[in-house]
Amino acid sequence: MGIPGLTSFINRNSTQFFENYQLKDTLIIIDGFALTNFLYKLYENQTSAFGGDYDTVANVYRDFINLLLRCNVTPIFVFDGAYEQRKIETIMSRMSGRIQTYGQAIKTCDCMPYFASDIIFDILNDMDVPHVSCDFEADAEIVALAKLLKCPVLSRDSDFYLDRVPYIPLDMILLDLKSQELFINCRLYRVEKLLQEFGGISLNYLPLVAALMGNDYIRTDTFALPLRLSPGTFNSGLKLKKISEWLRRQKDVNSAIYNMTHHLTHSKDYIKKQIQNIIQEYENTESKYLPFILQYKCMNKFRANSISDIKEKYKCILPGWLENNYRKGTVNATIMTLITMRKMFFKIQIDNYEKPPYYLICMRVVETIAGLLFGKSDTFLSFGRKNGFNQGTYKLKPLLPNPYVPLMDLNKTDLEYRKNIILKLVRLPKLSNIPKEWEVFILALTYWATHTNNQKSNCIPAFVVCAITLNFVNKTNNGSENQPFKIEVPENKMEESICNLKNEDCIRTRVVLSKYETVSEYNDKKFYNKTIHSFAQLQGSIYFMMILNSILDFPFGQCRVENFFKGTLLYNLCVEMDKCDSKLFVLEKIFCNSESLATLYSSIIEILEVLFATPLVKRKMSSASGSKSQTPNKTKIFNKNRKK
Repeated sequence: MGIPGLTSFINRNSTQFFENYQLKDTLIIIDGFALTNFLYKLYENQTSAFGGDYDTVANVYRDFINLLLRCNVTPIFVFDGAYEQRKIETIMSRMSGRIQTYGQAIKTCDCMPYFASDIIFDILNDMDVPHVSCDFEADAEIVALAKLLKCPVLSRDSDFYLDRVPYIPLDMILLDLKSQELFINCRLYRVEKLLQEFGGISLNYLPLVAALMGNDYIRTDTFALPLRLSPGTFNSGLKLKKISEWLRRQKDVNSAIYNMTHHLTHSKDYIKKQIQNIIQEYENTESKYLPFILQYKCMNKFRANSISDIKEKYKCILPGWLENNYRKGTVNATIMTLITMRKMFFKIQIDNYEKPPYYLICMRVVETIAGLLFGKSDTFLSFGRKNGFNQGTYKLKPLLPNPYVPLMDLNKTDLEYRKNIILKLVRLPKLSNIPKEWEVFILALTYWATHTNNQKSNCIPAFVVCAITLNFVNKTNNGSENQPFKIEVPENKMEESICNLKNEDCIRTRVVLSKYETVSEYNDKKFYNKTIHSFAQLQGSIYFMMILNSILDFPFGQCRVENFFKGTLLYNLCVEMDKCDSKLFVLEKIFCNSESLATLYSSIIEILEVLFATPLVKRKMSSASGSKSQTPNKTKIFNKNRKK
C-alpha cells in the first residue's frame, strides 16, 4: 500500500526514530519487489531507455544475496501476487502516469524494463534461497512471518512504519555489494519511538492510526472532520499529532471506529470494511506461507521452534501442481490476476507512441492463456495504452485449444499436445535442433518476426549476436585455455558448434564487443522509436510465451532473459547494422577473428531462416482448429509416463 507523506516525515526526523544497527546472524523478511525496484534504480546506469541490461541487474541481485549470506543473514523473500479489485483505482492511476512518462525518450530509471524484477526468481531458485509468491498483496504476510520468526523486515513501504515489527528501510542501508565485512551497517526503526514522540498511545490503536492516515484504499482526507483537519492536509507530523490527541480521548477501539465513521454519508460500509481489514491484518499472528518457507534446507534449524502445523483452511485457487510452481516464482503473478479478476493489465514500456501498442501482436497468446486458465467464458477486459498517450480498454475472448483440457489436468496431458498449443500460435509444425535452454527464446523470436513481417530486419542478427554474447562470450574465463562449453553428445549442428567454441575466440570477441555495451546517444528519434518498438514487441512476445509455457508445465525449455536480452548492446549493434549489410558486419567486424563463434552464429541464422520460411498457414485455436484427422483424440492426450 503506502501512506502519503509518512516516509518523508520519518526521514526528516530520523535521529529520533532510528537506531544504528549491524545486520548479521539473523533471519530477515524481504519485501521482494520493493528490493528489486530499489536495486534496479540504484544500479541501472542509464540503460532503461534501451529496454534493460538484464545481465547487469542479475549480477546485482546475486551480489546482494551473497552479501547477506556472508553476514550469516538468512533472507526470506516475499512477493506480491495478484492485483486486488479494491486497488483498481490506484492501478489505473499508476498506469496512466507511466504512459505519460514512458512516452518520452528517457535515460533514467523511471522506467522499469519488462523483466527487471522477474529475473530474480531464477536466481533465488538457483541459490535455494527461501522465497514465496503470495496470492495477493504481501504486506500482511511479511509482517506475520516477521512476528513468527522474530526478525526484522527489509522494505521501502511506509506501511511498515506503523507496524509492530523491527523495520529496516532499504535506503537506510550502507550498501557495499563487494564488502568483505561480516555485518552490514544500517538503521533500524521501531514504532514505539514514534508513539512516544506523540504522547504515547496504546499499540492496540496502531491499525486505527494507519486508517486515519489514509492509504491506497482509504482517501487521506476521509477523516478530516473528526480530526479537525483541513481537507487536503498532507503534513504527516500534524496529522499524527491530531490523531494521537484524538485517539487518547477514545474509550476503546470499537467506540473509536464508531466516532471515525458515524459522520460519513458516502461509502460508510466500504470504509468500515477497510478498517476491519486493517485490524485483522495487524492482529494476524500466523502465515499460510510458513510451511512453504520451512521446506528450504537453510530453514531446518527453525522448524522445531516455529508454527508449522498451519491448518488446511487455506486453499489456493490454483491446482496443486501449478501452485507449487507459482509459489517458487516460475509462474508469473499475471496468471493469478487473470484468474481472480478476469482482467489483464499490460505492462507499460518505452514504445513508439506513433504506432499501436507493442503488445497487440501478443493478443492471441493472451487469449490462449486465458482459455487454458478458465476455459470457455465470455469476454474479459484488458487495460493498457490504446492510441498515442491515451489509456484504454480491450475486450478479449478466451481461446480454447481443441480438445480442451481443464487446468486441473493440464500437466497430465501428453507432451506433444502441450507443445502443439504453442507451435500453432507460432505457426510452426515442429521445433527441433535447438538446445532446450534456447527453445522459448527461439519460439518468441520467430513469433515476433513472422507476426510483424520482420524476417529481414537488422534486429535479427543483433538479437543473435546478443544471445551468443550473453550465453558464451561473457561467460568464459580469461585465464583458461580449456574448451569453455561442453555438451556430452551433441544432437544437432547448433550444439556441435557450441561444443567447438574456443575460449580464445570468446576472449577476443569480448574485447570487440565491449565498446557496444555502454550507453550511446540516440539523436535520431525516428530510428530510436522504430528500434525500441521492436525491442518492446520482442520482450512482450517472450513474456507471454514464457507465461503460456509455464501453465502448460514447461513443454519447452524456459527462457533466462538475462542470457538473451541486453538493451544497450542491442541498440548499439542496430545502429551499426543500419549503415551496412548486417550479416557481413557480424562476420567481418564482430566475429572476424573468431571462427568458432562465426560458425555458431551462422548455424543459428540458418535455423531461423528455416523457421521464418515455414508457410504461414492460419490455424484457428477454437473448436474449428484443423480438420478432424489432424485433431488429437481426447483419450490420447494423456500420458502418465510422459518424458519432459
